[in-house]
Amino acid sequence: MAGSALDPDPDAEEAHVAEDHTGGHEAARAPAGLALAEDGLRLDVDRFRLAVGRQERLGFRIVGEGGRAVRDFDVEHDRRMHLIVVRRDLTGFQHLHPEMAPDGTWSTSLELTEPGSYRVFADFKSGGASHTLGADVHVAGPFEPRDLPHPSDRAGTGDGYEVRLTEDDGQLRFTVYVGDRRVDDIEPYLGARGHMVALREGDLAFLHVHPEAGEAGHDESGAGHHDDLAANEIAFAAVFPTAGRYRLYLQFKHDGIVRTAEFTVAVPR
Repeated sequence: MAGSALDPDPDAEEAHVAEDHTGGHEAARAPAGLALAEDGLRLDVDRFRLAVGRQERLGFRIVGEGGRAVRDFDVEHDRRMHLIVVRRDLTGFQHLHPEMAPDGTWSTSLELTEPGSYRVFADFKSGGASHTLGADVHVAGPFEPRDLPHPSDRAGTGDGYEVRLTEDDGQLRFTVYVGDRRVDDIEPYLGARGHMVALREGDLAFLHVHPEAGEAGHDESGAGHHDDLAANEIAFAAVFPTAGRYRLYLQFKHDGIVRTAEFTVAVPR
């Protein structure tokens, strides 16, 4: 997922230039999702309070100059809009694909099963530029934040699948297992082998992760500089701009079902 916003950490300015692992060099953007508005665009959510444990309709618009709703969106990762929802303690992750009405209003069904404050990210591309805008919505009730799990190179999906993570020179590689059997037939999901969202603990900065291509498929950018990827690997290029802990949400498809595995990664100074 892609986007841009100002990073509140001034130390991150020193990390803005990095090698692009899709094959070239470019300025690495600051983390996204920290702002409600940027570059003349604003996320306009129709409600900021939702009921716990109830299917509700959440609507929003991307508003441009003059308060007019934007209706021209580019396809990115096989969709024109991605809506990411996660509680402020980095639990309750959801990745939704809203539908747009003719007047530019996007809407989706959303159920939040526990009280707390949730961050809603609208991730999209319009006019050739990618954006990620964020807003908070709230669910009333007793709230007990959960501690972030300790870093681990293994994560389960809750239905018998285990995903194993290896890090290699800015590249995150994931391999999927069912029991002791390695899964060698990962299916395409959103135009690539998998999809990943990375959020920074504390401010929930939304980070850039680029899917890597390999012999089993291709990503939207056409990148193909890591053709040594095996058919069972899902890989991403990632640049972490500051020290801290990050939560990774990997989504992959197998046997027609999209599954999510969550990892904590600690980035040292």
